[in-house]
Amino acid sequence: MKREEHREEGLKALDQCEYMVLAMTDLAGEPYCVPLNAVRVGEAIYFHCARAGEKLDCLRAHPSVCLTAVGEQHVIQAEYTTHFTSAVVRGRAVEVTDPSEIRQGLRAICDKYTPDCPGRVEEVIEKYLPAVSVWRVDLTSVSGRRKEDG
Repeated sequence: MKREEHREEGLKALDQCEYMVLAMTDLAGEPYCVPLNAVRVGEAIYFHCARAGEKLDCLRAHPSVCLTAVGEQHVIQAEYTTHFTSAVVRGRAVEVTDPSEIRQGLRAICDKYTPDCPGRVEEVIEKYLPAVSVWRVDLTSVSGRRKEDG
């Protein structure tokens, strides 16, 4: 079956994925990418990381980024094919400094990755808040792909 490209498939893949890969430009102008746990909230992607490191140096110098994600994937061995949904998104990375938005981003990440443990979300946020940096990628384009049975 033909691959279909459109925005809704991309958004669906972002919401379903276990992780995303963030591609950026390093300080020498070379490509650099890292996997990360991230969550889509409306027209933005939130992720957290340490307060210092190569990724932050790159994002501060070159905030234009690209994220990829695979929402679902099933190898169909007998057909020598794979059924999948995926996304490629572009946007601008912004370090979140507003305390309310930082907490909102961290809550959204917790809701996605620990949905069965809601009772400790606020405790965990308070514990790690001093050690983390929260970033938002404002989406400028979303491209989705899907390949599945007819």
